[in-house]
Amino acid sequence: MRIRCFMKIILFLWIALGVPFFQASALTPPLQDDLHSSNQKLYTLFRLSGLEGVLDNMESVLEISGNINADALAPGQGAFAKRIMRHAYSHEKFYGVQKQSFLEDYKSQYVISAVQWYRSSLGKKILRLENESNNPDLRPEMDLFVEDLLNSPPSEERIFLIEKIERSLRVTEAGKSLYLGYVKLMYPFNKNNQGKRLGKMLRIWGESITEPMREIVLRGLLFSYRNLRDRELEKYAEFLNSKAGRWFSQTSLKGFGKGIKKNLFMAEKVQDDLIKEIDSGGPEFPLLQEIAQPGQRYMLIGRRDPFQPLVNKEGLVALSKVSLKNTTRSFGDELKSIPPLALSVYDKIEDQYPKLYRELRRFERLINNREELEAMADDEYSNTINSYRDVLERAADIRMDESPLQIEYDSLRMTGIIRKKTEVVAIFEVGSTGYAVRQGDLVGPFYGYVDEIQDEQIIVVEKFRNYLGTILTNQKVIEFFQSITSEGDTNS
Repeated sequence: MRIRCFMKIILFLWIALGVPFFQASALTPPLQDDLHSSNQKLYTLFRLSGLEGVLDNMESVLEISGNINADALAPGQGAFAKRIMRHAYSHEKFYGVQKQSFLEDYKSQYVISAVQWYRSSLGKKILRLENESNNPDLRPEMDLFVEDLLNSPPSEERIFLIEKIERSLRVTEAGKSLYLGYVKLMYPFNKNNQGKRLGKMLRIWGESITEPMREIVLRGLLFSYRNLRDRELEKYAEFLNSKAGRWFSQTSLKGFGKGIKKNLFMAEKVQDDLIKEIDSGGPEFPLLQEIAQPGQRYMLIGRRDPFQPLVNKEGLVALSKVSLKNTTRSFGDELKSIPPLALSVYDKIEDQYPKLYRELRRFERLINNREELEAMADDEYSNTINSYRDVLERAADIRMDESPLQIEYDSLRMTGIIRKKTEVVAIFEVGSTGYAVRQGDLVGPFYGYVDEIQDEQIIVVEKFRNYLGTILTNQKVIEFFQSITSEGDTNS
C-alpha cells in the first residue's frame, strides 16, 4: 500500500514538473549507422549473399552461353576479352565499386532484412546451390539436364516462379552488360565487323542477344534450383519482391554496371597497347604473350604459336602440319591489288550468276577466318588464294548495261540545273549530246549514283565491295565546267 502511494507521488511530481514519464532517450529515433558500422554490415551482407563473387558468376554465365552472336564475338574472343579485363582491373577494385554503390544508397533497415534472409536456412541453401551450379565440373550434368527439359518440361507454375526470380535478380541485364563489354574490347580484332560503326552495332547486338541470353539464364536457374520445392521458390520470390529485396537487386545491378564501366575504361587502355604492339611487328610481343591464351596470341599476328604443343592425343609429334606452315603468309593481303567490285555489279552477280555469287561469299567468309587460314598447309593456302583471285577476276569481267554517262569523269560536263515542281534535273553534255540526269541515276565509270543535286554541283556516291566483303564508299563532286574533286574513300 505504501509503495502504491509512493508511486502516485512520484508520478504527480513528474507531471507537475513537466518531465516525460519515459526517459528521453527512449523516444529519440535511433541514430544512423556511422561509416564503420555501415561497412561492417555491408561486409556481412556481401559475404552472406555471395555478392563478392558476382563477377565470377557472370563470367560463368557467358561461358555457358557460348557464342550467342557469331558476328559480335568470333570463337575464342570471349575468353580473350575476359583476360584483358582481368589484366586491367583487379577483383578488389571491382568489389570496391560495388560496395560504393551500396554506401551511396545505404538503407540500414534493408541491410538488416537482407542479412536476415541470407542467414536463414533457405537463404543459405539457395546460395549454396547457386555456387555449385557455377562449378565447371558440373557443366556436363547441366547439358544433360537441359536436354531432358525438352522431353520433360517443368510445370507452368515452376516456369512462372523461375521467370519471376530472373526478373527480380536482373541476371540477364548484368550478363548483357558484361557481354557487350567483351564485344567492345574485341571489336578491333574482329574481321567480321570491319567498316561498321561500333555504337550502332552495339545497339543492334544489345537487342539481338536479350532474348537468347534470357533463355540461357532461365535454363541455368532451372538447373541451379532443380532440388528446390515450388514452395521454397515462392519464398525466395517473396523476398526478392519485398522492399529490401528490390533495393538489394537494384543496388547490386547499379554497382555491377558501374564496375563494368570502370573495368572497361581501364581495359580499353590495355586494348590500345595491344594494338600498338601488334602494329609494331614485334618481334617479342610481351603484352600479347602475357594476356592472350596459347594458340590465340600468334593467330593475331599471323605466326604459329611456339607455345602450342606439337604432340597430339596419341603422343605423336605432328610435324607434318607444322613443317608445312608458312610464317610469312599475308592472310589475304595478297589480294589487295585487285580493284574492289562495284556494288551494282555485285548485286547483278547475286541476281543472275548464283554459282559465282556463292563462290564469292564462300571465299569472303574463309578469308576472314584467320584461324582457319593459319591451320592450312602452305600448298592449301596458296591454292586458296589463287582460287579466290580467279573468282574475283571472273567477277570483274561482268558488265552492266552501260549508258553514255558511264564514262570517265573528265569526259562529263555539267552545263545546267533545271528545277521543276517536284524534282531537280542536272544537264550533262557528252560530246555534242545533252542528257538529263536525276537523283539516283548512274554516272561515271564505276556505276556511281547521283545522291544529291545542288545549285552549283552534284554529289555522286560510288560503292564497292572488296575481297574481304567490306563495303567501301567513295564520293565524287561534279561542278560546273567540268571541275571535279574527290573527297576520298571511307568505310561504311
